[in-house]
Amino acid sequence: MTTRTTGIARTGMIFRFPWKNIGARKFVRDEEGSLTVEVAIWAPAMIFMLALVLDFAFMMVLNASMWNAARETARAVSLHRVLPDRADDYLRDRLLFRNAPYRISVETGPDEVDARVALAGPEASLTPVMGRYLVGDLNASVSMLREPN
Repeated sequence: MTTRTTGIARTGMIFRFPWKNIGARKFVRDEEGSLTVEVAIWAPAMIFMLALVLDFAFMMVLNASMWNAARETARAVSLHRVLPDRADDYLRDRLLFRNAPYRISVETGPDEVDARVALAGPEASLTPVMGRYLVGDLNASVSMLREPN
């Protein structure tokens, strides 16, 4: 003999709604589901903090890349390995993230080379978390004496 079931009963799951059979006082005291509520409260704060840490780490890597590229360019121009006319392109090729709108200048005098890289603070952030509140620019400037010809 077979019985026909429809809907939820066909899956074998039985749902009981506790608020139908118990009073409001017991429902409020029941701690089932409290973890879900705590996660719902704390998850946005934790995600915000994680984004803040990742954004700050990205900006520090970006700044270190700017310093390294400026140092390499100033050294290459001071040792006459790179012509002063091609120094801007040389510096841009040395940057880790090339798609950012850097402001690059390499000034060559008779005795020294000055390589500068700057990037606006909001452009330097990975997410809008830090970019919204960061004021100013990330700068890297390296000066070196030129070697005689």
